[in-house]
Amino acid sequence: MAGNPAEARTCATFGHIGLFEGAVWGDRSIYCDPPDLLSPLPTTIQKKSGTTWMTVTPTGDGAASYVCKGSAFNTYRLKEAPGKQTTVACS
Repeated sequence: MAGNPAEARTCATFGHIGLFEGAVWGDRSIYCDPPDLLSPLPTTIQKKSGTTWMTVTPTGDGAASYVCKGSAFNTYRLKEAPGKQTTVACS
């Protein structure tokens, strides 16, 4: 007697970074089905300084934020997802 085929598991990761109420805010998560579960992923914000990236937040569990101290334009990214970048008036 043959058993039921195993359900195929599908997962998708999500990440966002942007300016929100005076802070650069980043979040990352992974959604998998089955079991229809959204889980946080490590999230760290980095700020571009010349040709290098400086970490400006501790690693958060699904989210991190950096409070702006000025309004000069800077570029920020998620360390764990370097393609997620934003340039905003926040220093």
